[in-house]
Formats: sequence, C-alpha cells, structure tokens
Amino acid sequence: MKIETFIKILNEIKPYTDLIFFHVKGEPLLHPEIDTFLDLSYEKGIKVNLTTNGTLVNEVKDKIIDKPALRQINFSLHSLEGNNGLKHMDNYINDILTFIKTATKETNIIISLRLWNLVGDNKKNLEKQRNAQLLAIIEKEFNLPFKIEEKVIPGGGIKIAERVYLNQDQQFQWPDLKEAEDKGKGFCYGLRNQAAILVDGTVVPCCLDGEGVINLGNINKNHFSEIIEGERANNLYQGFSRRDAVEELCRKCGYRKKFS
Repeated sequence: MKIETFIKILNEIKPYTDLIFFHVKGEPLLHPEIDTFLDLSYEKGIKVNLTTNGTLVNEVKDKIIDKPALRQINFSLHSLEGNNGLKHMDNYINDILTFIKTATKETNIIISLRLWNLVGDNKKNLEKQRNAQLLAIIEKEFNLPFKIEEKVIPGGGIKIAERVYLNQDQQFQWPDLKEAEDKGKGFCYGLRNQAAILVDGTVVPCCLDGEGVINLGNINKNHFSEIIEGERANNLYQGFSRRDAVEELCRKCGYRKKFS
C-alpha cells in the first residue's frame, strides 16, 4: 500500500475508530515503510494492533519497537505450517522470544502468542508435535509452574507474563466460494464492529475476505462513509441482524459458525 493511500484511509476512518489492525492475510513486516505507517497512525491518534507470523521480527525490530502507536503484536505461531515445520523452529521461536524480552522491558506493547488447538485425526500428528515443542520452549522461557495445555481454554487464553498472553483457538474452514454452502443461518460481526481495507483500497466486511469477494467499494473512488452505507453493505448488515447470511461467501465461511 502506498503512503498516500494510507493517509487517505486514516483521515476517512478517524470518525469511526481509534484502533486499526495491520492484518488481512498479509505480512505487515514485509512493508518497507512499516515505521512510517506507525508514525502516521500516531499522528492521527490511532493505535495499531499488528498481526505477524514473526519470521521477520528480528530484521525489523528497530523499526517498530519504539513506536508509540503500536499497542499490541499478535504472533501467529502456526505459521510454521508453511515454513518447513520443525526444521527451523528453534531459530524461529528464539527470535520471537528475544523480541518479547526487549519489548516487555522497554515498552508497554502487549504480546499475544497464537496457536491452533489441534484436535482430530492422525493427519495432525506432526502439527501436534510441533505445538507441544513450542509450548515446552515457552514454558521453559517464562519459567512457568504449570503446563500451558492444562490451563489454556480453546477460544481463550492465559497470561504467561506481564503483558504477554498465549491464545489458542479451534481451526476453522476459511471462506472460499469453492466450498459447500450452508443454510446461511447465523450471525457475524462483519460491518458491525469491523471492516477491512485491502492493499488496493477495496473495502470488505471482515479480515477473512482477503481476496475482495464482497467488494463494498473502493476508497480510492468513494469516501469510506459512503461505502459502508452503500446498498450491499446495508444488505449484509441487516441480514445478520435477522441472523441471515445474504452473501454467498458468508454462507461458505466456517468462522461464522462460531456465532450460530
């Protein structure tokens, strides 16, 4: 995303929120001007939660760690699924833990470590092994007097140190138009307490629509306030008020079933 686009976004969303997430199926630490984006957010009085797979945190730590806009960093530790599994796990988690030590000592940044709660068949054996090893490393690092798996509740989390938390959640079926459609009954917080803006300015109702399937409009063509009050946006919002998913992608979203 270009800086000019981001400034436009900040100006137009300011009446609606004082918190944004660098998220939506992208890796924010890849952006060469991540530090500038954080500075601009601070200038507008907007706090930032940043979600990352953590693989680049050692390379960019000096660009983000002292930024007052940065409220929280979420480390998606399940990114190891796409990074050679157990092979590079030690270096990976050690970089993250080193960053956490510095962040908790020098700043007020909140840290959330995120893992899937893996249940089910033998296909998950390698991932379960990886999770167990990750949790063992974290338990040792923070000198925990308990086993994390005995304390953490799926869909919730536990505090493992000052401003450091570990959260686990059940895996879900990512929304995809190729998936089977359900009856469309249920609820979602899309457009109720969240919206997302993709790199090209496309506005979508939630962070799971990274491909812009539910294209509500483009911030480069229309004001954000007009887009979220448009016909398609209102139909989606009113539909969920009736517990009815009016969009095809929503009817093919496993996450929505959490609220059904």
